[in-house]
Amino acid sequence: MGKLKIVSWNVAHMERLIQPNLSTNSSRRRDAVVEEVRRLDPDIWCLLEGPKGESAIDEVANGLLAGDYVPVKLPPGSATEAQRYAQQGQQWVWWLVRPHLAQSASLLAPEVWDDFTEKSFEVYRWGETTPSTHSHYRHPQTLVLDVSGNRIELIGLHLKSKFINMGKSLWQSDPPAFMRKAVEARMKMAREATNVRDYVDARFDQTPNPAIFVMGDFNDGPGKEWFEDRFLFFDLISNIQGDVFFSGRYLFHALFDFPQDLRWTAKFADFVVNETEPKPILLDHILFTQSLTNGSCPWRIGPGAGKVEHEVHALSNASLPQAARTSDHSPVSVIVDTPD
Repeated sequence: MGKLKIVSWNVAHMERLIQPNLSTNSSRRRDAVVEEVRRLDPDIWCLLEGPKGESAIDEVANGLLAGDYVPVKLPPGSATEAQRYAQQGQQWVWWLVRPHLAQSASLLAPEVWDDFTEKSFEVYRWGETTPSTHSHYRHPQTLVLDVSGNRIELIGLHLKSKFINMGKSLWQSDPPAFMRKAVEARMKMAREATNVRDYVDARFDQTPNPAIFVMGDFNDGPGKEWFEDRFLFFDLISNIQGDVFFSGRYLFHALFDFPQDLRWTAKFADFVVNETEPKPILLDHILFTQSLTNGSCPWRIGPGAGKVEHEVHALSNASLPQAARTSDHSPVSVIVDTPD
């Protein structure tokens, strides 16, 4: 049996690392990111907060990473790159693979996803009966691998947190105004998550055992549990994982058997609940369908295959000042057994 390593890592503002005339700290951070990727040694990498546009990701792959990885792109088209990839802003989701996987890798066109689900979706604000519309700020980017005639899909997801500008001062000066904005943001995120679930369900309606991963930064804003307890009464992850009453479609979590005290990827001080010190939170995830465990797919994920790469992350950032650290997110990974 062979093995493949899949990594999801949010490298904060990676576009800043491919600019000319970097400061000393930015140069150190660039070198530390490259070192961390080398230590992680992924075969398949879901890059969150990657740079905007194809030329920029080429600079990452061919410049920073010296051609060790190939970015998976859509075929050329007449639309702008932002329209083709359906991603807004400066922080894009990209897939990078080892060169030996490039021939079997392609990217699902966002319009195919939208045809299976919805391009935009209704959101009802609390107490209102007229909906507004919402769509993915960063459309999920789906890597498709043809493995021995089997289709394996890896959905790269970076939910838009809709972080509230000047949120801390607004919370302190006008809590009801902050709550309205925060609840609306979470409602939008929830619809993004259910849209992902809709795509997964659509694939189950097309084939009995689709091999699908969902991974990335699922995000959240301040007051995560505070708002869930008082307003929403659901967990964002469960929107994607599915309903246990339809157990065959339920997504497993790669970190399910990873030690609980290490099951976190970032630390934040939550001002909504008056935290003064950063506390750990799990924002980055790898989920997968049961075909990856029941033998119906040539790839197989066994016990203990998933982890948060705390050791690699800590080694790569040791002795660096805060401004030169690679990212405020630790990478997550899963090892997959393959037939060859």
